[in-house]
Amino acid sequence: MMLELKLAKSMMENEEGMNHLWVRVLREERAEPRKSEIRIRLPNGLYRSPNLNGLVENVRGNIAMDSFDQEVICEIFTQDPVECGDKTIVVTLLSNETTVSEEIRIRVVHEDDMDSVEIDEQVVERIKEISRAPIPPINEATNTIFLQPRVPVIRENKFSYLEKKYRIDYGG
Repeated sequence: MMLELKLAKSMMENEEGMNHLWVRVLREERAEPRKSEIRIRLPNGLYRSPNLNGLVENVRGNIAMDSFDQEVICEIFTQDPVECGDKTIVVTLLSNETTVSEEIRIRVVHEDDMDSVEIDEQVVERIKEISRAPIPPINEATNTIFLQPRVPVIRENKFSYLEKKYRIDYGG
């Protein structure tokens, strides 16, 4: 098994920054289906929302995947200003048989430096597809509650133009 990691944006703002992490699990076709978990370790000052795929997250914060789950998308954000520079996100795929880890670097910058941001359109399109898919609020068989993705609210302030410029429009 291998992990492929992508970010929606090549960088994020150090204050009120937001990005998306796409984790794809690449399994060999002949491999037997197995349950596994994804652990996402973020650098200090970065946080994540519950996964947008609606997968169950356990008390350790790991995302439970069964053999058919191939991806996880999470929103990553800052709550308070963080130090600028390159940061490393570590994603680990855990199963009974193996542990695989991959790293991806994210550049945290001041808002003035966001002019050179690069957008990964493949990640953006995948986020849009997931957000359009209906997620049942509860699975009666497993008594699992599925959380809906956070809906950002654009407030009018001196940085509104940045949010409008770099925000991913979930509506299509």
